[in-house]
Amino acid sequence: MHLTPSDPDIATLYRKIRTDRLDLQPNFQRGEVWGKGKKQRLVDSVLRGWHIPPIHVIQVPNSERQEVLDGQQRLAAIRDFMQNGFPINGEQEPLEKSIYELDGLFWDDLSEEIQGKFEDFTIRVLTISDYKPREPGELFYRLNQPTNLTSAEQRNAYFGEARQQIKKLTEFMEEIGFSRELMGFSNSRMAYDDILAKFLLTLESGTLTKKITANTVTSRYRESTGFSDILIRAAMDCLEILHDCLTNRKSASKLNKATISSWLIFIYRALQEELDLNTILDFYGRFEYLRENHEDVIRKDSIPSGITHSFLMKVMQIYQDRASSRVADTSSVILRDAILWGMYASFNPKDIETTTPLLELHAQFHYLSSRNDHGFSEANLSKATRDLRWGDAL
Repeated sequence: MHLTPSDPDIATLYRKIRTDRLDLQPNFQRGEVWGKGKKQRLVDSVLRGWHIPPIHVIQVPNSERQEVLDGQQRLAAIRDFMQNGFPINGEQEPLEKSIYELDGLFWDDLSEEIQGKFEDFTIRVLTISDYKPREPGELFYRLNQPTNLTSAEQRNAYFGEARQQIKKLTEFMEEIGFSRELMGFSNSRMAYDDILAKFLLTLESGTLTKKITANTVTSRYRESTGFSDILIRAAMDCLEILHDCLTNRKSASKLNKATISSWLIFIYRALQEELDLNTILDFYGRFEYLRENHEDVIRKDSIPSGITHSFLMKVMQIYQDRASSRVADTSSVILRDAILWGMYASFNPKDIETTTPLLELHAQFHYLSSRNDHGFSEANLSKATRDLRWGDAL
């Protein structure tokens, strides 16, 4: 990989952005996340003549086009300011009289002299060429380790097959209609990418007992091979069914990354058990109703036979707690999964008559429910999952 330094002025960089010769958002980049305050501080630094960190761009082979590897937010702030996107904040500390007098002015309000001073400001640019496929991603990762990028945003710069597969799955999610309105959160800060990467790694490991951390995912992205076509197809099937579950409800679901992950794992196993779609849809609606209303369930027919309301409340509280704290601990992943399947077995006892692990879990649920008055706790459920070796194999 070769890095060539240059010091173009802002006018040159802006012209390249406007003519699409400098792409601020190639598909490995996160979205533009700087708020107005950060953008105004960047403009203030330029007006003061202060140092701006270097920009790293990738030279697209056999083309005059370049893609920004590092520095997207800085260049976007400059572009937006020069397109009258926000005014100068002249009250930035330490106060500077000449800039204070520009407070509230947009680009078009500035004199030619001030505009010229801004356009003449030079920024160090390092152009990357003659690189191997994995080198730009590794450089991006190292440059951004000290920053507050999310793990998903940092590893998104890797150009390997695994990263491309996750990106396509994320696009697939958005194409079929996943959105904040549908399930409670959007792909801001690459949340979908993070869920899908960890889901695929869970499927690849074949167990819930292996903790999937940000470092685990990063290591997998660095490998030269991607996920198998079978797993990618399975992930797409799970996403389609989850989307059907979400749209089949009369009211919007309120999910987070942890509960989405648990539902994807549940659906994957449900497909292995050859459960039909209507059964999955019905159970999703029943479970989410109970999760949202377990403290004051008003429909007695919503509670499965053999489960007391008191036991249901405690189980749902465990599920909620393990979906909002310690979410990545293997114990939390296993408990959430066991609760989903325990409730499924209670609703559909005839469907599990030939599945020994589910029969055993069902029996444990009923036993714990019958013992609820004697002090049922999360520890009791955790012991039951350990005794059953729940989650050892998907």
